[in-house]
Amino acid sequence: MFKFDVVASTVPQPVFELDGVMYLPDYSKKHRWIGPGPTELRTEYTTAELVDLGAEKRIEQLWLRSWTEEVT
Repeated sequence: MFKFDVVASTVPQPVFELDGVMYLPDYSKKHRWIGPGPTELRTEYTTAELVDLGAEKRIEQLWLRSWTEEVT
């Protein structure tokens, strides 16, 4: 049975912002950052692409992604 009164824990996680759009880390694909919108319309970048484009990295409270500790 589901417990709807339990809040999922969040932890500090890196995100990138590029031109006012926040890109969140994918849950399972390493170094893949997901923009807003439905799957068929959203923009995705790799970590290297976002860095090359000058995106700003910052920390936000998100659900844990297993690979984000690799992002320095």
